[in-house]
Amino acid sequence: MLKNQKGAALLQVLLVTVVLAGMATMLLRASLSRATTARQTRRTVSAQLLVNACMAEVNAIWSAKTPQAFANDMSQCIMYCKAGTVDGACAESSKVTSHTCRSVALDEIAQGYTVTVTATMSGSPNSSGQCSLNYEINDNKSSSSVEL
Repeated sequence: MLKNQKGAALLQVLLVTVVLAGMATMLLRASLSRATTARQTRRTVSAQLLVNACMAEVNAIWSAKTPQAFANDMSQCIMYCKAGTVDGACAESSKVTSHTCRSVALDEIAQGYTVTVTATMSGSPNSSGQCSLNYEINDNKSSSSVEL
C-alpha cells in the first residue's frame, strides 16, 4: 500500500476532516430549515389571527345594521352607505367598499413593525347572490401584501 507513513497519516486526517465537515453541513442545514419552517408557520398563524380579528370587525359593522339596510348593501356589494339611500339604492359617492381594520403593532418581531388588514368588497353579486370579500394584509416594512 502506502510506504510513506506521513502521507498515510495526512490522508487519514484529510478523510476525517471531510467526513466531519459533511456532518457539520448536514446538521447546519437541518437546524436552519427548522428555524425557517418555524418562522413561516409563525407568520402564517399570525396572519390568520389578524384576518380573523378583521372578520370580527366587519361582522360587527354588519350586525349593527337593520335587516333592510343589510339586504340593500349586499345587493350592491358595498360595506355600507355613508349617506341615506333613495329607494334602497346608495349614491355612487356614498358607497364604501372597503374597511381598514385596526393596525396591530408587533413589537416582539421588530420595533415599529405594524400590520394592517383591509377588507374589500368587489364586483357585483354572482348568480347565487353572493358578493366577493377579500382580506389583504399590509405591513409597513415591505410593500408586499397578501390577498386571502
